[in-house]
Amino acid sequence: MKKISIALIITLFVNSFATAEENFFSCSLGLSSGIPIYGSSSLSDEADKISTDSRIIAGAFLNLNLNPINQITFFGGAEVLSDLNWNNDSYKHFSHIGFPLGIKIYPGLGGLCFGIAYELGFRGEFLKDKEGKTSNEISSWGNGFKTVLEYNFSHIGKSNHYPTIGTSWNLMPRGHNAYDNIFQFYIAANL
Repeated sequence: MKKISIALIITLFVNSFATAEENFFSCSLGLSSGIPIYGSSSLSDEADKISTDSRIIAGAFLNLNLNPINQITFFGGAEVLSDLNWNNDSYKHFSHIGFPLGIKIYPGLGGLCFGIAYELGFRGEFLKDKEGKTSNEISSWGNGFKTVLEYNFSHIGKSNHYPTIGTSWNLMPRGHNAYDNIFQFYIAANL
C-alpha cells in the first residue's frame, strides 16, 4: 500500500509539473495602495485630535507561489501598507504588517482568479500631536483573512513575467473587539 501511495504522489507531482503553463515555483513582487478603515474607537478618537494636511497610503508585498496545476496557485508572503498623515506640527502614521497564506483558483476565464488567505499580522501606530507629545504602539497580533480578485496576465501569456493587477479585502482583528478593514488595489511583477 505504501508503494502505491508513493507512486501515486510522484505521478501527480510530475504530471502537474509537466502540465503547468507557469513555472512550478514563482514569485510576485508588487506595489499597492488602498483604503484602511479602523475599527478601534479609541484609536479613531486619538487620531482625530491630530489635524493633518497631507496623506499617502502606499504599500508593498512579496508572494511566493506554488503552481501545481494550471487552475490552482498556493501562495504565502509578507506585506506592508502604510497610512501616512502629516502637517508641519503633527503626524499620525499607521503601518499594517501581514503574512498571508492562501490559495488562488482560476475558473478558466483567462488570467482571472479568486483567492482566499489566512493572514497573521499587526498594526504599528505612530502619533505626534501639536504639543510634541509622541506615542508609538503596536496593536495585538491578529488572525484574520483576506479575499483576492486579480487578473494575472502571465497565466495565459507567452511570458511568465507579465504583470498582475488586483484588488483585495482584508479583515484583521486588532484586539479589544476591534477589527480593521483594509481594501487594497495593487500591481505586481511576476518573477
